[in-house]
Amino acid sequence: MRAWASQFRIKILDLYILREVAIPVALSLGVITLALIVARLLKLVDLVVNQGVALAAVLALLGYLLPSLLSLSLPMAMLLGTLLGIGRLSSDSEIVAARACGVSLARLAVPVVVLAALIYPLDVMMTTRIAPASNVRLREQIVDLVRTRATAGLPEKVFNRNFDGMVIYFDHAEQSGSLLIDVLISDNRNPSAKSIIYAHSGVLIPHERELAVTLRLGDGWIFGGDRDSHHVARFDTYDINVVPSTGLPINEKTPIELSMSALRTQIAKARGSGKRDVLAEIELAHRWTIPLAIFPFALLGMTLGLTPVRGGRSERYAFALTLFFSYYVLMRVGEAMALTRVLDTYVAASIPDMLFTIVAIAPFINSRIERGEGAERIGDRIRRWAGIILPRLKGAVG
Repeated sequence: MRAWASQFRIKILDLYILREVAIPVALSLGVITLALIVARLLKLVDLVVNQGVALAAVLALLGYLLPSLLSLSLPMAMLLGTLLGIGRLSSDSEIVAARACGVSLARLAVPVVVLAALIYPLDVMMTTRIAPASNVRLREQIVDLVRTRATAGLPEKVFNRNFDGMVIYFDHAEQSGSLLIDVLISDNRNPSAKSIIYAHSGVLIPHERELAVTLRLGDGWIFGGDRDSHHVARFDTYDINVVPSTGLPINEKTPIELSMSALRTQIAKARGSGKRDVLAEIELAHRWTIPLAIFPFALLGMTLGLTPVRGGRSERYAFALTLFFSYYVLMRVGEAMALTRVLDTYVAASIPDMLFTIVAIAPFINSRIERGEGAERIGDRIRRWAGIILPRLKGAVG
């Protein structure tokens, strides 16, 4: 018993490996998160340049978006950081020296697994609590921006299409933009009875607790009708309730915005009514399965870090990219199986983690890993996958 305990006592080598892996993991987290942000940067720049949204408001949107990105980038960073850290130790023959001293590769993996265990609760907290709350704040911020832009940011002499089913044009604004002069509206909310509205003046009045806006028109005419009849009506005051376009569901929250308790309640309510809410079940399952990917990714990163490479770091990046893409594809396959009721939702969502765990643990169970054969064999397979998948990715991007 003492001999077994002494094998897993913290040693200087453990701390050294932990440091050599933790630093690349932290750097990888920053790089991957930045890459995910860049993918959304064009939309954020469009808000500033073309939509007139203040830079501070866009930065707030980015801050609310960050937890959702971190929940995805933490497992990726664990894989890439471990791969680079162990790869550096392997290329400098430090792993060979440790093995010559009688330290097994399974024992060398202990600090990597400990680091994964330290990161795992953070990712669970991110997916189950922080990200849903941030998504709620993100939605509120978007709605507030849309409402503000609708009431104060409409450009003059432009056909504004920011309202569902309506196009609004006005000549100019007075009184700090609150009073619109010479307003022309194309109302297409009812396709069978379209109308054109002209008014000498108009005021946009936001609703305090709703996204809808009241457009109060003064001194104008309504020209409308259908194929068989037409009519003209004059008015002194005419109110229209319009809804600015957000691209978001207005009346209910999406599953990614629900807390864990609300998500479970919605799932139970749907099952009680005899109609399952599969999207909500998938979201609940992903909140647990995505953080679990940290552990197989950590072991795969170590296994691949021990694999001799000819292309240096670029080839290791290709390994990581191939695994990321494979995990994403398996996630989508699981979602499709859940939506088509081929598999239970939670089983389907666990497919990527189960397959990656089997692949990650197999070399450590196989005795040939002590001679480096297990790592090299998996490395060769990943290299072949990369040779097949990466050219297709480049073609799709191009």
